[in-house]
Order: sequence, then structure tokens, then C-alpha cells
Amino acid sequence: MRFGWTTPIPVALALLGLCLAGAATAQTESEQTRAHMGKIFEAMSFLLPLSLDEQKFQDPTRREQILEALALLDRSTAELERHGRGQDAAFSHLSRSLAIDARDIHERYEEGHLLEARFLIQALTETCVACHSRLRSDDSTLSERFVEKSAVSELPPEQRAKLEYATRQFDRALATYESLFASPASSPSDLDLMGDFDEYLELSVRVKGDLERPAKTLEKFVARPDLSPTLASETRSWIRSLRELQRRTPETSPLDDARAILKEAEDPERFSDERDALVHYLYASSLLHRLVASKPDGDPSVADAYYVLGVIETKIGRSFWLSEAEAYLETAIRLAPGQPVAENAYVLLEDYLVAGYTGSGGENVPPDIRAKLDELKALVD
Repeated sequence: MRFGWTTPIPVALALLGLCLAGAATAQTESEQTRAHMGKIFEAMSFLLPLSLDEQKFQDPTRREQILEALALLDRSTAELERHGRGQDAAFSHLSRSLAIDARDIHERYEEGHLLEARFLIQALTETCVACHSRLRSDDSTLSERFVEKSAVSELPPEQRAKLEYATRQFDRALATYESLFASPASSPSDLDLMGDFDEYLELSVRVKGDLERPAKTLEKFVARPDLSPTLASETRSWIRSLRELQRRTPETSPLDDARAILKEAEDPERFSDERDALVHYLYASSLLHRLVASKPDGDPSVADAYYVLGVIETKIGRSFWLSEAEAYLETAIRLAPGQPVAENAYVLLEDYLVAGYTGSGGENVPPDIRAKLDELKALVD
């Protein structure tokens, strides 16, 4: 199928990245996943570049092409979501979120809400970043030509860095972030507000497994005279964490190591708040993501690992679109019903959801969320 845009299929397949880390290992299931995602990338290879140009996206002569692409995206993400059920928790959650968002975009465009649809198409890259940031991974050679296209290469650096990250051009993204940090034209406060430091550290620590490069970068950055006292203090804390973790002697198991690092992160004598402890949280989560990817769900350590991942995500999760903490805590409960870890996960999940919807006593929690909590409570009991 073609939508009037000539991106080769290999580049389209790289558009949202190969979100297969953590998917089923059986060859037939991997092939099914690739087939579903191939259709998604075919649609997005047309939609995303078009969404970068407001005038072209709102051109009525393109409406039928856009609707055709949105319909393919809607169908294909629904197929991927069905296929993702029963796979690892992170992949299942992300595929479900992708399907919900694709349906929402399709409906908004059909109803004439073009600006909202355009914005949400670009927001889908957050799902890609969430998937790619879980495990160590190499750059994709397939998406190089995509990020070099004029519509992408002419984006402002802060937007280009996020798109490079989403399309698994990790080294390019690191270099773009570092150029932003070094540029006098960049406001440190704005970079912090937009989450650029979080993404840069996440990419360095979890994806690249590199503590030296970000330490050197931040040592240069903290010397800038235009940093606020708060950001300067946080940056120095991140540098200390990077250097400490470089010298760290691992515990006997990844789970024990992650728990020990989490304990350090929560120590008020070491860190004044969760923001200061960001690198410690990222490092611990990196160990846990690799653990759950390497072991079957029946392994007793997996439920514990998902619980600790949920704890960490409640502290550093920043995405408006995705609630990974909810998925991790729910998985811990379902993998170990009746066990102490399930009870701990439920208590945290209930508090997290109630605070997220109301910030108070839970009077406004939607019925479907309350029904899910009741179901999980029955498993705990």
C-alpha cells in the first residue's frame, strides 16, 4: 500500500524503531510481531513527516491519503495489541498504549480536530522512546536515511534529538543533546523543563551502558555561569552518582544490586530528593530490565523485579502519555498472587492511581480503574 510518499519500507520499519526487545522469543511470534509493526511503520512513514508541516497536514487534497494511513495505523496497532497480550509486561503495556492512541488519532482526524491529531501523531514517539530505553541496544542502520531527510534535519535541535532517540539513532541523539548543553543559545532551565537531561542520562545509562561519557559532558555543563542554583546542585549530584557507580562492586545478583542501589537513592543523607538521585534510579532500573528480559515469568525473582521497577517508575516517570508504573506493579501482582510482593505492589499501585486521578480520597477514580483495583485486590487476598 502507498500513500503518495516514497519512503522505502526499510526506512519505514525503522521509523518507530524495532520495538521487539522483550517480545516473545519464539521465531513464529517474532515474525508475527514484525509483520504487525511493518504495517504500523508503513503508515507512520507517511504520517509523521507530514505532521511536521501544519499547512500540508491540513491540506484538504491530502485528506483521503491521511485517512487511509490512519486507518492502517488503527488496524495494525490493534493487531499488535492483541498479539502483545501474554508477552512481557512492558511490551504488552506499550503495544496497548499505542493501539489506544492510534484509535484516538483516527477518530479526532475524522471529526475534524486536525491540530489535535497532528500533535498526537508526534506524541507517539514517546511510546517508542519508552520501549527503546529499557534495554541496551545498538543504533539502527535502517533509519539513518529517514533522520537525514530535510523535514527532520531542519527541526530545532531539541525536537530532532527526541526524534533521533525514537528512531534508534542513539549516537546522533547523544551528540545532539550534548550540542544543546554546550550552546550558549540554549537556556539550561528550558532544557531541564523539557526533560532533555532525563532523556540524555536515560539514553547514556540504560541504552548505551556508558557512565563515563555523561560524566564528562556534565562536568563541562556545570561550569556554565547561567545555571540556576538548583540545577547546578542536581548536576553535581548526577556527576557524583556516575562516578560512584563506575567504581561500584556489584552484589551477588542483579536484583540484590538493584535493591541496594535503590536503598542508596532513597537515603536522605545521600540525596535531598528524587531528582538528585536520578542516575541511581536509572542504573537500578537498567539492571532490572535486563533481569526480566533474561528470565521466564515463573522465576521468583521476576515478580520482585517488576515491583522494584514499579517503585522506581513512581519516582522518576515523567511521560504524560504512558503510565509504566501501573503496568509494572500490576504485573508483579499477577505473577505472584498471594505473596508479600503482591501485597506491597497493590498498596503502592492503589496509592499511585488514587493520587493520579484525584490527589485526595479517591472519590473521582473512574469505574474501570476501581474495577481493576478490586480484581487485583482479590488476587492479593
